[in-house]
Amino acid sequence: MALDLQKLRIVCVSDTHNHAPGQGYTLPAGDVLIHAGDLTNQGSLAELENAFEWLAKADFAYKIVVAGNHDLSLDEDYNLKYDSGWRVQAENFEQCRALLASHPNIHYLEHAASTIGLLKKNVSLNVFASPQSPDRGHQNWAFQYPAQAADLLWDAIPSGTDILITHTPPSGHCDTSTHWQEGGCPALKRRLRHVRPALHICGHCHEGRRAEVVRWGEDDGEGEVVWRWEDPGQGSKKQSLLDLTGLRGGWKLKRGHETAIVNASVMARSHGRGGVAFNKPVVVDILLPTRSNVDTS
Repeated sequence: MALDLQKLRIVCVSDTHNHAPGQGYTLPAGDVLIHAGDLTNQGSLAELENAFEWLAKADFAYKIVVAGNHDLSLDEDYNLKYDSGWRVQAENFEQCRALLASHPNIHYLEHAASTIGLLKKNVSLNVFASPQSPDRGHQNWAFQYPAQAADLLWDAIPSGTDILITHTPPSGHCDTSTHWQEGGCPALKRRLRHVRPALHICGHCHEGRRAEVVRWGEDDGEGEVVWRWEDPGQGSKKQSLLDLTGLRGGWKLKRGHETAIVNASVMARSHGRGGVAFNKPVVVDILLPTRSNVDTS
């Protein structure tokens, strides 16, 4: 592995809920686009077609997409488990999943790892992405798991992961919500402190949209928040830039010792908690080591 560092710009969104760029927010330029789930409201075929249409047109060297709890028809196991909550039925699973094959420039991951290569940057990244979120026991949603299955589920995140993408946030970090009262997932947080990815992108909890850097200790402690991002795009025309390079007054991330956690929810409020409001996409600048053997497949 070469010692040279290369700056990578990653544009992060989540929870767009049927809103394409130009419908409340704009999509900045970058090298990689990450969507952390809830592309739609109900996961219908028409909604998914619209979402994948704008994603396919987005001009990025690499685009990584996961589903979320609202993207019902991408979950083969979705069913109405509870008497309360949504009574929405999924549409034809095979037809909806066929959309993925029709857009080969979109890399859809479903609780899976992948190594992505950016030839022009001479950088490769180990990514793990998952649509899963905790089942709170009173709603009918897609891609959900009970608390007793959480540790085994998140054990699938491999060591050496550079970028972790999960729809749910970890417990206690970027998980404020007026809808999901319990916040993020405790088991995910436990796994996070073992894997220690450079970047963890999530969404799900709309009011938790922010970023923070967690420094991990030598033991299995909780980790300490050592830096909280101040969004330069808040109330201004500037991009919502999260600088992890330390080159422009941001934070110089110490890979292997620190993780930057980013909740990139575009929708600023939970459903029914006030009028529709939008956040800007989070633009992350990060330094990564160049690698001599880049997987460009």
